[in-house]
Amino acid sequence: MFLSELAEKLSATLIGDGRTVVSGINTIQDATGQELCFLSSDKRVRLLEQSRAAAVLVEKPLEDCRMAQVVVPSVNQALIQALKLFSPRRTGFAGVHPRAVVDPTAAVDPSAAIGPNAWIGPKATVGAHTSIGPGCSIGENSEIGAHCRLDSNVVIYEHCKIGNFCVIQANTTIGAEGFGYVQIEGKHQLIPHNGGVILEDEVEIGANTCIDRAKFGNTVIGAGTKIDNLVQVAHNVRIGRHCLLAGQVGIAGSTCIGNNVIFAGKSGVTDNKTIG
Repeated sequence: MFLSELAEKLSATLIGDGRTVVSGINTIQDATGQELCFLSSDKRVRLLEQSRAAAVLVEKPLEDCRMAQVVVPSVNQALIQALKLFSPRRTGFAGVHPRAVVDPTAAVDPSAAIGPNAWIGPKATVGAHTSIGPGCSIGENSEIGAHCRLDSNVVIYEHCKIGNFCVIQANTTIGAEGFGYVQIEGKHQLIPHNGGVILEDEVEIGANTCIDRAKFGNTVIGAGTKIDNLVQVAHNVRIGRHCLLAGQVGIAGSTCIGNNVIFAGKSGVTDNKTIG
């Protein structure tokens, strides 16, 4: 798009030629003559001298800058907006693919999209404008809210509830039976897990992550929490709102975590603990 169009979409002030065409975003070092770069720190200003970028996203005008400038109140916020504008478009459709299987008792909103080889189980519900990718499985009595995106091969077991505006990336499993055993007469006996899982609104989960169902009640992931790839959340865990769990985090059973908590990569917590 023209740089003038981009500045308008970002509610930015443009310094430079608005007729310049930009087709994407890149780093200062790697941007080409048709890409926008961004200045995330004043320490990186000197790198602009060698950059081939068509324009730079900044929070305050720069003196002696040879390229066009898109001036915004927050570079981070504008960068998110701009990346969305230039993101690859997913092919959108509504309806049920001919190779999908939807149980007659399931309720699928007409605006939802059910991909090939997906299975929607008995009495399951899929909300408006939700996309269920190829090979997904939605178990009996599970609920998927509106405006959700489930990528390929996501498995939602029975009696789970997914809120609105949730994203679950490929090969993640929600609601598998928890790892709860007791030793009786020298043998490990599995304790039945009859509960479910609740993901509140705007939860995002990466690929190959597992969130186990509760023994009773629900394993709960609070609204706005973001979970990375390869994370294990055990049975009856309760995670608060707007938490961040990075890759390979492990949360053991019945642990309770408050709001705005951050777990860095490979960190973990044992069972029955409380984190504020």
